[in-house]
Amino acid sequence: MHLSIKGVQFYMRNVQTRMPFKYGVATLTSVPILHVLVEIEVADGIRATGVAGDILPPKWFDKDPAKDYAENVDDLIAMARAAAAAYQIAGGRPRSLFDIWREGYGATLAAGDDCGLNHLTASHGSTLMERALFDGLGAALGLSYFDLLQANLPGLDLGWIYAELNGVVAGDIIAPEPLNNLYIRHTVGLSDPIWTAEIAAPDRLADGLPQALEEYIQVQALSYFKIKVNGDLEADLARLRSIAALLDQSTSDYFITLDGNEQYQNIEGFVELLERVGEDPQLARFYTSVLYIEQPLERSTALDVQLESGIRAVSERKPMLIDESDGDLNTFKEATRLGYLGVSTKNCKGLIKALANQGLARHLSAATGKGYFLTGEDLMNLPVVPLQQDLAHVAALGISHVERNGHHYVHGLDHLAAAERQGCRQQHGSLYGCQGKSVVLKIGSGAIDVSSLQVPGLGARVDVDVESMVPLEEWKFASLA
Repeated sequence: MHLSIKGVQFYMRNVQTRMPFKYGVATLTSVPILHVLVEIEVADGIRATGVAGDILPPKWFDKDPAKDYAENVDDLIAMARAAAAAYQIAGGRPRSLFDIWREGYGATLAAGDDCGLNHLTASHGSTLMERALFDGLGAALGLSYFDLLQANLPGLDLGWIYAELNGVVAGDIIAPEPLNNLYIRHTVGLSDPIWTAEIAAPDRLADGLPQALEEYIQVQALSYFKIKVNGDLEADLARLRSIAALLDQSTSDYFITLDGNEQYQNIEGFVELLERVGEDPQLARFYTSVLYIEQPLERSTALDVQLESGIRAVSERKPMLIDESDGDLNTFKEATRLGYLGVSTKNCKGLIKALANQGLARHLSAATGKGYFLTGEDLMNLPVVPLQQDLAHVAALGISHVERNGHHYVHGLDHLAAAERQGCRQQHGSLYGCQGKSVVLKIGSGAIDVSSLQVPGLGARVDVDVESMVPLEEWKFASLA
């Protein structure tokens, strides 16, 4: 199916968190969501508007200590604009979505190279355009993301990314049917309270939602948790013991992933943490429950061939995956040669890239007997667009549990316009519920119902209210204060 691009518009919406989100070297208290609207036309003259969106956070895409938050945002905006220009050239005449993406992606990376930006930052603009094209194509044809992939209407050529996938189509590697329910893997940030009693009276939010991990477990019956560590061995161990004590007494069965958030410059420091956790009787059940480890090594060393023996040693204890180092289309393949077994999928890193990585993981697993895998991780995806599009993608891939934290750090859908909140309740009543006067993500038995996302486009079929946003050219970073 061919399409062409007729226009691109950008809008910003500011969001304040209900509590600080501390990850790696950053602490997030306010953030803009960048939305892109792309008008497309398919071969028979039908036009539709596709939408995509992401928060623009500090110190995730680029951790250069010389850059402040404003510069991080400026870089991401510059790459969004570069991608819009590149994709409009690539999509100036009817072509397959894949062909437009391939040309637009390459041109966007080249623009990033000219600006001295890493490929994780540079490619983000391309991923926004890519998602908007998927959304617009599905809207034009009346087909869901899953249905588009199953019929390969985007014209994906996964063998162009990995030769091992020549002849493999998306329908071969997605789930037989999109998942209707996903387990929430709850983020435990570095500054999050663990026990309710830890929260001092002045710090109690009293906003109707859980605050401490203890409360989340009680209210949402969680069983999957993503726990961040920060490279301070004794402080990490003390915190993990506190978390383990809570989980051991509160849940009959639980599963853990550990996120190093690039806090280690050498693998030995993380090996020491793993050894101490494995030897600690207070952490025995906790250690057994660890499913995998998310990139502890700083990105400048995570793919260093000299660290291969250490990487393999960690992966023999617990499977290890790359996240922030996943800057290029072939990075996962490079990482597997060093002993990594997994890679994260985040919409901000690209849909087509994730599909290719899923295909490669299955190919390598069949060839070696090892368990290569994809995981669903979060970038504080918020409703409507970032959250629902990411969930629709994960459901299509068949990943049964996914990290989510937007509902934790931001108060429900309060950041949306009233019409958007109403649209979410009307069109996605199984995904959202009411808490007082607010609309919130509906989590029960540790899971969410995502069946309503099988709608035309990429899962976000709620009209975004651009009138409540700020056109990008009018937005100022100072407005976040």
